[in-house]
Amino acid sequence: MHEGSRTSPSDSVPIPAPDRPEVSEPAEAERRATWFELFCDLVFVAAVGQITRRISSEPTLGSVAAAAALFVPLWWTWVLYAVRANRADRDVTSHRLLTMAGLVAVCGLAVFVGSVGTSDSADTGFALSYLGARLGVAALYAHEARRDRRLVPLLRSFMTGSAISALFWAGGALLAPAGAVRYGIWAGGMAVDLAVPLLSGRRIARAPHHTEHLRERFGLFTIIVLGESVLGFTNGLIQARTAGSAMVTGAAAFALCACLWWSYFSASGTRPGAHAELADSPRLLHIYVLGHLPVQLGLAVAGGAVGTAVVGSASRLTTPLALCVLGGVALFLLSTAAVRAAFTGVRDPVVRLRLATALLIAGLVPWAGRAPVSAVLAGAALLLGLSVAAEAPGHRRRLEEAG
Repeated sequence: MHEGSRTSPSDSVPIPAPDRPEVSEPAEAERRATWFELFCDLVFVAAVGQITRRISSEPTLGSVAAAAALFVPLWWTWVLYAVRANRADRDVTSHRLLTMAGLVAVCGLAVFVGSVGTSDSADTGFALSYLGARLGVAALYAHEARRDRRLVPLLRSFMTGSAISALFWAGGALLAPAGAVRYGIWAGGMAVDLAVPLLSGRRIARAPHHTEHLRERFGLFTIIVLGESVLGFTNGLIQARTAGSAMVTGAAAFALCACLWWSYFSASGTRPGAHAELADSPRLLHIYVLGHLPVQLGLAVAGGAVGTAVVGSASRLTTPLALCVLGGVALFLLSTAAVRAAFTGVRDPVVRLRLATALLIAGLVPWAGRAPVSAVLAGAALLLGLSVAAEAPGHRRRLEEAG
């Protein structure tokens, strides 16, 4: 997905552009994340933190599956706000106020997501918060469509999909009993949400968007999720005090997080001009956006489990915990390989290398229960680091071809 062997500080750390509240940028002008967009991301940081805490507090297969399922509507809410701002954000006072109103509902997601499944009130609060957040996006589109008529078809598609989805979410929360029936109905609503962009390809193609800004925004959300990994192992070190085994395991966990960052951000996909096809291909745009769901979900699952691994560094990893850490990293690699393959083809050496690395890391799971935790994390970090180094020639070729 992301190619390249080197990044300068300006490539890997996007610098927000100063807010100009009352000035509209031309469609073709370069766009960078604004300070207001970064403030909005802070609200999602709280919600992502609740997801990773669900994983770290009870790293069993059932609880992790529930947390992963809850990550999807949270992630999709962020996508809706990020893509809406990418398409039509003049960063004026009216937009800020409407966005803040919608973010109140996102705060509700952060409040209730940690308790979904424990009470009817938490389930209802989560569903209504999700619908409120979607309503905020609809209001923003409607406000801007009065000025830019290209957004009218997109608004109609969004409103139609939102109305159908609301029947599932509200019906599941208010009418269905807690348990599999309710969550199955919600899954149907989520499927509708994800399908709407796929069924509105032509309308999306006619709507304006800024490719560079969009890729920067996904990179920033990836940083948010990676930050939970860092928070996880540092909290693990705090709980483990000064145990020597925890210090070694913490160092291995840091190496793994650093390699994950390197794997994502060392690529030319984060550089100006890369993946220019996104500007003209709705199909590639869908793959790029939806492909980030498993990418960032894998990082969230691994990050949520790594803190627990550091706390229990004196023992061995349980099978569910090993699946979370190693499986999350493998999912990240498989997903980035799939997204890159959409642009370069499956025969691309980097794609094959990432697939092979994912299989090798997943192959550590049976061995994880018989080795020290530090050795398991260090082994995964080593394989990922070798993959990053081996990918460099392929990234350079891709950059040269794009140039």
